[in-house]
Amino acid sequence: MLRLEIIHLRSSGEPVESLAKLISASIREGGEEVSTLKLYRRHGLETDLAIHVCRHGTAGGEGPSDLALRLASELRAYGLVEHTVWEELK
Repeated sequence: MLRLEIIHLRSSGEPVESLAKLISASIREGGEEVSTLKLYRRHGLETDLAIHVCRHGTAGGEGPSDLALRLASELRAYGLVEHTVWEELK
């Protein structure tokens, strides 16, 4: 089953470009396997960032990935963070 984790950051003023180094470092440290990881900047609002982490998981009680939890935790220092886990419908 494909899972999508979305980490949405509304920064308190830090431009999203400067957070890219922090995100890259955290991904390298984690060593967790993900299918894809993409960063998005909100059009017209330079302080909003969305990180999409796609991974394959088993059905049932599997929760958030360690990578996404670590990213969400680290990004809280820069503003408001929302972290959600989505499952693909079959």
